[in-house]
Amino acid sequence: MSHAAARHLPGLLLGLALVAVSALPARAGTVTERFASGVQAFQEGRFDEAALAFRDLADKFRVASPDVQLNLGAAEFEAGRPGPAIAALHRAIRLDPRAPSAETARVNLARIRNVLSQQAGRPTAGTAFVFGAYADAWTTLAGWASPPVALAVFLLAWTLFFAAMGAWRLVASGRLRQGLGTAAVVLGIGTAVAGTLAWGSARAQSYRIGVVQVEGAGLLDDVAATEPALSLPEGLEVRVLESRGGWHHVRLSSGRDGWLSQRVLDVP
Repeated sequence: MSHAAARHLPGLLLGLALVAVSALPARAGTVTERFASGVQAFQEGRFDEAALAFRDLADKFRVASPDVQLNLGAAEFEAGRPGPAIAALHRAIRLDPRAPSAETARVNLARIRNVLSQQAGRPTAGTAFVFGAYADAWTTLAGWASPPVALAVFLLAWTLFFAAMGAWRLVASGRLRQGLGTAAVVLGIGTAVAGTLAWGSARAQSYRIGVVQVEGAGLLDDVAATEPALSLPEGLEVRVLESRGGWHHVRLSSGRDGWLSQRVLDVP
């Protein structure tokens, strides 16, 4: 995707209802005034001004509101900055995953990813990037499961397995013993599967995700490298493995590892 393509995001309606000013914590008159100015600027198509207003609320006024981040994401996207938009939407979800604004943020993320994929055009061998949530084997196998629910299922299976084993030891012989043995085997397998699911869902949930903020961000094989191994497009979502000395060690959904400067990657 060219830099120019990333700066022109044609006619996507996010369907975002800008929240009422009363939804914000009214710590000061300037907070509600700043929010109102952002709403007005957005409605009048002055998206750079709207983004600045919502960014000030989050950074300067320390308003930890998913609605502010949701509106910031909409303004950044309409202003032609998909990287900051995606990062803001991730923050909206992280602040309150169960809030209605989080569901709206998920919908908007899907729409932005779709627009970026369309702008990228048909991928060619060796140059394809996936505009979507970071994915690997664990997110595919267990990312759909809620870690608390998966853990509860594992503990239940574990309890039933040991109960079946205990009952099997108490029964001397006969069909009941045979049935308990079969049940113990099935429950043992189920416990192993449930344990893997619980561990995998917790692992996937713990991933730190970063969003590339500029077009053509250089991915280095090593922080000492002088030339980038890959140029990454704005809006690409990657997994952050570690951070040190002004650099992020990241992994792409393709499995490729590398290093990105903290200046070009936002970790929501």
